[in-house]
Amino acid sequence: MLELHLETQELTLEGGVQVIIRAAGLEDLPQIKQLYWNTYGDTYTIPEIADPVKMAEALVDHHNYLWIVSQCGEEIVGSVVFAVDPYHHLGKAFSGVIAASMRGHKLIYAMMKEGHKALLGPEGPCALIYAMVRTFVSPNFHQHLKELGYIDTGIFPNVRKLRDYETHSFKICSGPQAFQSRRPLPRIFNQVQTMYRLVDRLLHLGPAIMKSIELPPCPQPLLELEVAQPSDYPQGIEAERERLRQEGRLRFGFCPLLEPNLMLINPEKTVRAFFNFQEVDGHATMVGLETGNYDMVLLLESVAQACERLQAKYLEVLASAYDPMIQAQLWQAYFIPCAWFPAARLDQGQRLDYMFASRSFVPLNFKGLKLTEDCKPYLLEFFKLYTARLWEELVTNA
Repeated sequence: MLELHLETQELTLEGGVQVIIRAAGLEDLPQIKQLYWNTYGDTYTIPEIADPVKMAEALVDHHNYLWIVSQCGEEIVGSVVFAVDPYHHLGKAFSGVIAASMRGHKLIYAMMKEGHKALLGPEGPCALIYAMVRTFVSPNFHQHLKELGYIDTGIFPNVRKLRDYETHSFKICSGPQAFQSRRPLPRIFNQVQTMYRLVDRLLHLGPAIMKSIELPPCPQPLLELEVAQPSDYPQGIEAERERLRQEGRLRFGFCPLLEPNLMLINPEKTVRAFFNFQEVDGHATMVGLETGNYDMVLLLESVAQACERLQAKYLEVLASAYDPMIQAQLWQAYFIPCAWFPAARLDQGQRLDYMFASRSFVPLNFKGLKLTEDCKPYLLEFFKLYTARLWEELVTNA
């Protein structure tokens, strides 16, 4: 497996201040931890930042992480992390932070630029890098990302909570080979078509096949799902998820760079739902589902009910862009399409598109948004879809 490497760079800022951009090491952990604490206190929820054990693991894992820092004298003044999925040739940029005294010098831009050279270059491991970016940050930062090649392809409403619930934009930056092997002609449920057209306008993905699907109301009653006991799965829930994948019994199994830390089961243990769940802010992503041959809408509604009981505030799912039935079933279960992930998954030599759909369990709060012009259409489309689904429910129950 390729070891990720970064050439050390020296920058001279205004006033002659010297900064070094380099790969981080385990010895930097105390300063990195303090840098995030100085900015966010104890509100930061990303595991690699919030959990010192996971931070240490990431700092020494040079196959799956490229952690970049800026150093001024003996002090760490900036940090940004790239996680890498070597199988799907995907990268994720996240958790950029700059010391208050060093802001305004485009240090995040400079660090990310070096990261891109290492990951998206001719010998790099990634075909595409994605980022989920706070919409509360300065518009200048979004402009800097645009200069690096990032393009907005969606939005995540109320996805995280630091001090208040935040809406994040979804951005991708593609390398020269990302779309050459992309599978064309996604098959999409009719409620997804406007979002796809917004992305197609920017990336020129080509036409999609639209499908109109009508589904009956969700069967009742919902399934009772409970948290699986670790003692029942001594190899761990990730091993259980991988077993189901190998047996061809796993749905929603593609979710790059996330592992399950929670599993829900029914009493008969014929249904298993896997999640990456952050208790601090109630953020959940479903990363696998064994259906037990139950109706899919019933399952999705049951999963949502169980997550809400566990104090989840937000739940998201990645679904195939070539399966309009599963898209329609998500819609029926109140998962609203919110972002498009083009060329996300590598499968038998082709790169496949995926779609994010999300369900929020708290009132949507968009106070304080600083939306770019590129991001606004996705929020407007989400509002339209949210309202359309509510209207469908009112008509059905009339």
